[in-house]
Amino acid sequence: MTPPPPVTATAETRWIDRVAHTIATSVPIRRLLIATWHVLGVYVTYLAAFIIRFDGQLSHEVWSLLWNTLPILIVVYLAVFAQFRLYSGMWSYFSVDDLGRMGLALATGTAIFSATIFALHDTIADSYPRSIIPLEFLLMSVWMTGGRFAVRYWRQRRGGSAPDEPGQQRILVIGRTDDADLLLRVARQAGLRTIVGIVTDDAAQTGLRLHGITIRGTVADLGVNAKTLRANLILVLPPFNRPRQLNEIVEQCAAAGVACSFRTVPSLGDLAGGQISASSIREVDVEDLLGRGPARFDRTEVRHYLKGKRVLITGAGGSIGSELCRQVASYEPACLVLFELSEFALYSIEQELHASRPSLKLLPCAGDVRQPDDIEAAIRAAGGVDVIYHAAAYKHVPLMEGNVPACFRTNVLGTARLARVARDHGVDRFVLISSDKAVHPTSIMGATKHLAERVVNAFPPGRTSFVSVRFGNVLGSSGSVVPLFKQQIAAGGPVTVTTPDVRRFFMTIPEAVDLVLMAGTVGRNGDIMVLEMGDSIRIVDLARRLIELSGLVPDRDIRIAFTGLRPGEKEYEEVMTADENVLRTAYDKIWVLSKPPGSNGAPHVDLERIQDLVTAHDEPALRQLAAEWVLDHHFPWTSTNRLKENV
Repeated sequence: MTPPPPVTATAETRWIDRVAHTIATSVPIRRLLIATWHVLGVYVTYLAAFIIRFDGQLSHEVWSLLWNTLPILIVVYLAVFAQFRLYSGMWSYFSVDDLGRMGLALATGTAIFSATIFALHDTIADSYPRSIIPLEFLLMSVWMTGGRFAVRYWRQRRGGSAPDEPGQQRILVIGRTDDADLLLRVARQAGLRTIVGIVTDDAAQTGLRLHGITIRGTVADLGVNAKTLRANLILVLPPFNRPRQLNEIVEQCAAAGVACSFRTVPSLGDLAGGQISASSIREVDVEDLLGRGPARFDRTEVRHYLKGKRVLITGAGGSIGSELCRQVASYEPACLVLFELSEFALYSIEQELHASRPSLKLLPCAGDVRQPDDIEAAIRAAGGVDVIYHAAAYKHVPLMEGNVPACFRTNVLGTARLARVARDHGVDRFVLISSDKAVHPTSIMGATKHLAERVVNAFPPGRTSFVSVRFGNVLGSSGSVVPLFKQQIAAGGPVTVTTPDVRRFFMTIPEAVDLVLMAGTVGRNGDIMVLEMGDSIRIVDLARRLIELSGLVPDRDIRIAFTGLRPGEKEYEEVMTADENVLRTAYDKIWVLSKPPGSNGAPHVDLERIQDLVTAHDEPALRQLAAEWVLDHHFPWTSTNRLKENV
């Protein structure tokens, strides 16, 4: 397809644009011009009606009749048009509703004019041709609709035409015809230009045109059409923005070798309501391609439990902690204590919540979960705490392989000290955020999270209920693979993946926080709550999808490099084991372990021994301790920096 010649702005077009802008922004000028247009239309169409009626032969008597009745017609029409607010409409957005209102105004004006004419002196009533009335109605209808459609067409052509220059967006729209129609009506207001084609769900519509844009076929032909049209942006409308359909769209474009980006309109309500903007059309993210529906919880129980409570969140500035703060804040707690070691992270979440929830009582507390005095001071400042969500932890697997004492100090000793303070101060509920790395751990990080679960479960029943929450990798969290891949793609690659077969479970941050809040509400003392994660995802497939969503082609534009497993990593993760006897709960996709870690005769977690080894910075002894207390017989540990999986 030969692109149109470039369009350049001339002095004439700039002058026209300035005039059009003046008219559009000045209400008095616009109304005066509309009234003038109507008066001119009445004169032209009324004269044309007489010429048609008398075949162009207008006698002196006919001219006299025309001039005597024309002022009456003008006054009636202008008065009726004012009543129907035809002077306040924006012709650039002339719609079917406006057409109906205009038709009703014309019919009303014509009826009033007819009644007025035939109520006048017998000479006019008797000599007035009846056929003039329907002729005038038809001609005036053409005049008014024609003028409005001409203005709308002119604006769309000037606003939508753009030079086909290198790097310019060439947009292919995917959606049902009705939805595509809504989008095209406001596309230029949303900053979308050069829409080159439409893909629908109806093959019978192929070749038809919608607002001047050709319908190119169905999703089955997407790859071919995207390549033929040189599309570099795919705009996806509902229902094609569901995970399965989005995956199919991305795969077809990748198979055709089309390097394009993808955007989705998240809500047709915004589109139909005219609220669509450049910000409401967002990039398709990897979360959209998970292929797994999010867990649906009835948040009524959570709201009833948290409303009016004093809540403390450790690690409040982290990825999970900050989302916990946001969601807990929405449930109207009496007080929210933000406990965080990082000054900048604490400042950031405090400022965000203060801006979004100005009436909420916030207590930002800089402190360390490894220091009981810091925790007690935060609890006293709040006048007591009802619920603690413990999100502060070290979580980066390879990094912790070289920082074993620090990992034990924070993940095990810090959790134990926080839990002890919670018990001593009569906290109602303590919720530990654990990890799938705690299942069959092959890393120091996983071992410490496993031990943290056992420490929490070891507290005897009392006023405080201790609950653990276990889930997999969180998309977009700090230190996770997705931000790393995006940085590598932005730098031109390569994207580094450990092995072709490494797989992980993924969930979104809001899903993870939903589970934490639900567990804190319904979990009983000693429970470990697990979210049903669906199928695990190959990391290399995730990398390819992210490259494709960036408008690039894997292994052509961005290379994927395999680096091998790092210390402590394994190819497959689990969120539960066969011997833990998981039981389904009454809540969607939430399970509970009937045999928590440590309940099968495992050695007691000796916190004093851990403290001594951490103080001595005895890394080999800590590794040996993990092997004795955590190791199952499938994953032998050594005292070296690399924990190898026994295949």
